[in-house]
Amino acid sequence: MEAQDVTLAERGQIVIPKEARDALGLKAGSKLQIRIEGNRLVVEKKVALDLTRWVGKAVDDGLSRDEALAELRGRAVPWQAATTEKTSKA
Repeated sequence: MEAQDVTLAERGQIVIPKEARDALGLKAGSKLQIRIEGNRLVVEKKVALDLTRWVGKAVDDGLSRDEALAELRGRAVPWQAATTEKTSKA
């Protein structure tokens, strides 16, 4: 998206252009983080991870710390394939 000019309203509000909102998936109620870097105002989408539903599952499933972290990161657990191959050959 190209840079666009916006106007600061009387109460300090700005409108984020629709193209930018769509690109970032921003909707009414989305949380944003604002900070100043030098003479720039930086606005970032704040992403919160809600792990409450997942954390209990990790404990109940008996996952090791490494297995839980790999699953949380969405990566395949590299040692699972080797373990599965050894088990199926036996």
